Amino acid sequence: MKRIFTAKESCTRIRALWRAEKFGNRTRCLHCEYERNFWSLSKDKWKCPKCLKKFGIFTKSWLERTRFKLPEVYEILHWFELGLTDNDIAQRLEVDYRRAHRLLLTVREAIAAYEKRTIRVLENTVEVDESYFGASFKNRRRKQRESLRKEGTVKRGRGAKGLKQPVFGIYERTDGLVYTELVDDVSRSTLQDILKGKVSIETTIYSDTWKSYNGLAKIFKGHETIDHGKQEYAKNGVTINGIEGFWGYAREGLLKHHGMSPENFPYYLKEMEFRWNNRGLNQKDFVKLLFQVLANKNGDEFSP
Repeated sequence: MKRIFTAKESCTRIRALWRAEKFGNRTRCLHCEYERNFWSLSKDKWKCPKCLKKFGIFTKSWLERTRFKLPEVYEILHWFELGLTDNDIAQRLEVDYRRAHRLLLTVREAIAAYEKRTIRVLENTVEVDESYFGASFKNRRRKQRESLRKEGTVKRGRGAKGLKQPVFGIYERTDGLVYTELVDDVSRSTLQDILKGKVSIETTIYSDTWKSYNGLAKIFKGHETIDHGKQEYAKNGVTINGIEGFWGYAREGLLKHHGMSPENFPYYLKEMEFRWNNRGLNQKDFVKLLFQVLANKNGDEFSP
């Protein structure tokens, strides 16, 4: 595999960066937490003298099953930071597309787990909105359109209501953080239950006039609305341009993938959330954060 971004990086330094994120200040047994002298089996594998189990730098990490070597993963993550498609990365590095896609899907799964456990309770002032993702009926393949008509999902010449995936989003103005969640519907109970779990009651919420947001003023510090039906987009500081800006960012980022399976869509969406929440990082720091995400599958972060 080609190494372009990391051609001048030694394998020793790359392993040191990974081990710092995986173990912190001192190597420890990943089975029993023992921290003394280990029996070395190879450069990156050991056997614990206490529990007699073997472990390595990829043990209990998201990379446990990858066939790529660590320096190769490090190179691929630099290309991933650029926002290229999996196929583009595979072609540029001259690696098998299926191998690259499996690795990058694992990266997205790790990102989704990281976002879920690290997004704290949002506070101060937040903007909320719901959006829909997926191909419109007319843009779907002919066989799929015919199948949907036979199932009675749509009628000829009319739109396919309910075919798209609804997503609920919360934008915190203070830190510019976004939290997204796939939902089965955009009913009052569904959206407000999410808000109760992710937003402090001392928060002021800005939204549009969708009926599911009725009653929020009784639960939270305040609730202000703008009426898009009356061409209102900003009124006395009340706006939801922040969360709508994220929707545009996410759509643009997802469009280049030219469709994805429903099973994988949540991971791609969380990737966009992760990119947005860490948009201030340069490439080096972004890849370093990805090392932290991938190294700690169970959420046990260690500081070097």
